[in-house]
Amino acid sequence: MMFSEDSSESWILRKFQEMGWTYVSPEDIDNESKDYFIRDILLSSLRNINAGNEILIDNAISKLGELTPSKEGNAKFLDYFKHGIDVVDENRHIHTIKLVDVTDVNKNSLIVTNQFIVHGRANKRPDILLFVNGIPIVIVENKNPYNMGNLEMAYNQIKGYEKSILGLFTFLQLGMINNGVKGEIFPLFFNEKGDDLRAKWKSTYPLGIDSENEVEILLYGVFHPDNFLNILGNYVHIRKKGDRNEKIIARYMQFRATEKIIKRIMDGLNAPPGKAVKTGLIWHWQGSGKTLIMGYTAYQVRQRLPQSTVLVVVDRRDLDNQALASFTGIQGLELTESIDSISRLAEIIDYNDGKGKPGIFIVTVQKFSPDSFKSIAGGRSLNREDIVCLVDESHRTQYGLMAANFRNAFPNAFVFGFTGTPVRKNTGGKIRNTFAEFCPPGELYLDRYSMKDAQDDGFTVPIAYEYNGAVPVVKDLILKEALEHDEETEGLTDAEKEILNRKISVIKEAFKTESNIEAIVEDVARHFRNEVEDSGLKAMLVAVDREACVLYKRKLDRLLPPESSEIVMTFSYNEASSIISDYREELEKRTGKEAKKACKEFTEQFDYSENPKILIVTDMLLTGFDSPKLWVMYLAKPLFEERLLQAIGRTDRPFSTKDYGYIVDYVYLLDTLNKTLKKYEGLSSGEGVKGIVISREETKREFLELLNQTYALFGNFDFSDGSHENLDRLIKLLSDSELSERFEKNFRKLTAILNLPRAKTYLMAYVEKYKTLAKAYGVYVNNLKLGNIDEQKVSEAYERVKKIISENFFLDVENRGGFTIDRSYLDSLGKTKDYASALRALNQWHTEISNRRFRYPDLLERIVNAYQKLMTAKEVNEGILREIKAIKENVDAIDAASASEGETMAAFKEAISSV
Repeated sequence: MMFSEDSSESWILRKFQEMGWTYVSPEDIDNESKDYFIRDILLSSLRNINAGNEILIDNAISKLGELTPSKEGNAKFLDYFKHGIDVVDENRHIHTIKLVDVTDVNKNSLIVTNQFIVHGRANKRPDILLFVNGIPIVIVENKNPYNMGNLEMAYNQIKGYEKSILGLFTFLQLGMINNGVKGEIFPLFFNEKGDDLRAKWKSTYPLGIDSENEVEILLYGVFHPDNFLNILGNYVHIRKKGDRNEKIIARYMQFRATEKIIKRIMDGLNAPPGKAVKTGLIWHWQGSGKTLIMGYTAYQVRQRLPQSTVLVVVDRRDLDNQALASFTGIQGLELTESIDSISRLAEIIDYNDGKGKPGIFIVTVQKFSPDSFKSIAGGRSLNREDIVCLVDESHRTQYGLMAANFRNAFPNAFVFGFTGTPVRKNTGGKIRNTFAEFCPPGELYLDRYSMKDAQDDGFTVPIAYEYNGAVPVVKDLILKEALEHDEETEGLTDAEKEILNRKISVIKEAFKTESNIEAIVEDVARHFRNEVEDSGLKAMLVAVDREACVLYKRKLDRLLPPESSEIVMTFSYNEASSIISDYREELEKRTGKEAKKACKEFTEQFDYSENPKILIVTDMLLTGFDSPKLWVMYLAKPLFEERLLQAIGRTDRPFSTKDYGYIVDYVYLLDTLNKTLKKYEGLSSGEGVKGIVISREETKREFLELLNQTYALFGNFDFSDGSHENLDRLIKLLSDSELSERFEKNFRKLTAILNLPRAKTYLMAYVEKYKTLAKAYGVYVNNLKLGNIDEQKVSEAYERVKKIISENFFLDVENRGGFTIDRSYLDSLGKTKDYASALRALNQWHTEISNRRFRYPDLLERIVNAYQKLMTAKEVNEGILREIKAIKENVDAIDAASASEGETMAAFKEAISSV
C-alpha cells in the first residue's frame, strides 16, 4: 500500500507513544471548553507539581484564561511556562505556581491526540496536538510524501489555523510539518506567512538514536521527553531585534554544543579536586550562530547557578557588532554590565570582599593587555570555580601575555573558545595554536559544525570566485611580505603594530598609486552597474588601508551616484593622515553626526534602505557582519588564512534571490585560499571544506555535469516534439514527485549558476540545452505547481528564468495559456481519462479560486484533496472524475448565485472578507 497522509499520521502517533507520550482519543477529551485546555488534566497536574498551594491553582488558571491571542499573549505564556505564574494569597504573600516540573519529567502529563476539534471562528481539526499538563503546546500537520509541495501545504494549513482558531495559538509554542520522509519545526508567534524560522533537526543528541529517516530523527531529537521540556525551557526565547520582538528556537547544532558545554561545567563542579576538565573548543563555521550558543549557555548557567559569574570575552573591534546584539536581545538573559575600563574590572573582581560580582558581563580581551592590566588591576584574581568565560573569536587573541593575564585573573574558571577558523601555526617563533589553548589532551574540539554542514543545512551558500588582474602588483612580493607580517598584528600594542605596518607599507603604497586606484574603481563601477545593481543585492569593497578607503570613495563618486557608497572604518581626532582627517570633517558636516555614529547608521541602512549599495571597508565588518543582501566582495587587500576565510564568508549568508556569494579578487589570493582550505580539511580529517569556494573552471564543470544529470532524469523523452500529445507525456513525467523534486532542484541550481556575474560569457556553449529545460520548467510551473504556500516566490523564480533567457539568449519561454472548463470539456475528460488534462484543470481552478476565496470559501480544500488523489492514483478513475464534476457543479451554482445577487453585494463580501 502506498504511504498516505493517514498512514503518516498513524506512524507519527506510534512514534510519540514509543517515546513515552500518552495517546488520548479526541472523543475522550472535552472539546466544548472555550479555554483550549484539558481542564481535568491541568488541575491534577498542577496540584501534583505545586503541593501545598492547591488553593491558589484556580487563580493561576484564571491568569492563563486572561491571555490574549497575540504576540504579547504568546510571549507571556512562554514566560509562565518557564518560570511559573505569580499569584497573591489572602495575606498578600506571593506564591509561584509552576506549570511544569523541569527537574522530573515523569511528574508531567504528556498527551498526544489527533483530529481533535478546536472551536474558533471556524471549527478545525488539526492532525496532531501535543498537550503538556493539559495545555496545548505543539501542533503537527502531516502530508502525503507522494504529492508535490506537501511540506508547503502543511505549513500553509497551520498558518490558516492560526487565523481561524487563533485562541489555540495563544499557547502553542512549536509547529511541526512533515510528510513521513521530510520534516521541519518552527516557533509559533503570530508571524506573517513566510516569516517563520523553519528548520530541520538533524541530531538526536544526547540520546544516541540512529535512523535513516529525517522525520524520526526530528521526533526523537526534539520531542523525546528527555529533550522536549529542556528545549522549551532553555532553547525557545523571545528576542528583541530592532524595534520588534521575535521568537527563536535553537538550531540542532546550537542545542548540541550548548548541552556539551553545560555538561562539562556541571561535571567539572562535581569532580574530585584536580580532576575537572574546564576547557573546550566550539568549532562552528561562521553564520551558524555561535553567539547564540553563548547566549543559551549563559542563560542556563545563571538559571542553574544563580551566584555564578559569566564573562563574555570579545575583541574590541566586535563590541558593537550585530552578533553581540543578538546575544543581548534575548529576554531573560539580562546583561549585568558591559565593562568599560580596567578599573571597573578590578571593582567587579573585588566585589563582596573578593568573592566577585555575580551576573553576566561583557569584557574586551584588550582589558588584559600587558601594558595596563597589572598596573591598574594589580594582578587581581578571582578564584571561584563558578565562573564561566565564553571567548568569542578565540583564534585571534588567546595567546601570549594578554592570554596569560586573562587566565591568571580567573585561575579556576571554565573557559570555552568559540571560532569558525581555529589556527595552528608558528611564525618567526611566535606560536598561535587555538587547539592547545582550549582543548584538553586527546580532544580536538568539544563540538564541530563544518563549512559544509552549514551549506548543506542552508545556513550559508557557496562562494564563487573570480580573479581580476586589474592591478599590476608583483604577486610574490605581496605573498611574502604580507604572510610574514600582516597576520601577526593581532594582540600587539599600537607601537608594535606601527613597526610592523612600516614593513608592509611598500605593498600598501602599490595599491594606492593613482593608476591602480583608477583600474580597480573603474572595474568595480562597471561590474556593479552591469551585474549587481539590478539584482537588488549589494556589495563590499575591501581596501588595503583607511587612506585607500577614502581614495576609492572619491573616485567612485565620479562614476556612481555618491549616495550609493559609504565608508565604514575607524576615525580619530588626531589623524596623522590629512586624507583621512579631511574626509572625516566632510562626513560629519554632511551627516550632522559624529563619524562613529554615522558609520554605525550606514551599516544598519545597508540591510534596510536603498542606499548605501556599496560599503567600503578595510578592517571593520570583515568579521561579525551578517548581511544577507551582501552578494559581491571586491577584494583589493592581501588577506590570508583565517582572516581571508572570515572575510569572504561575509558573502555567504542566504537571501531569497542569492544562490552564491561572489568574490572579485584584485590581489590574486586563489593559491593561498586553496592552501587555507586544504589546511582546514587536514585539521578536520577531510571533513567539510570541499565545494565551499568555486572557481570559474569549477563553475563551468558543475554546470555541465548538472545539465547532463538533469537531462538524464527524462530518459529518452524527445524534447524536440512539440505536439500536444508529447506535452501531455511531459506533464505525466513531471507529475512523478521524486522526478519533479530533483528536476526543480537541479534547474534552480543551473539558473543560480547562470545568474552569477559574467557566467553567461563562458557558458554560451550550453545555452540551447538550458533553454530546452527552461521550457520544461515553464510547463512544470504552469501546470503542476499546486499547493505551494509561497506561490509568489515560485512565480518570482520563474520570472528570473524568463528574464535570463529573454535578456541574454533572445528567447521567450513557452507559456501555455488557460482553457475553458465547461460541459464539453468534462464530457471529453470522461471519455479520454486524460491524466495531464485533469491536472491542468485542477491547477487552473486552484489559481482562480485562490484569488477569489470569498466567493468559494469551501472549495479550495476540495480541489487540493482531488489534486492529491489524482497525483497518487496517476490516472483519472471514476471517483476522481465524479469529484471533478461535483466541483464544477459547485462552482457553477456559486457563480449563478453571485450573478443574481449582483456584483455590488459580491464586491462588498470580497471587501469584508479581507478585514
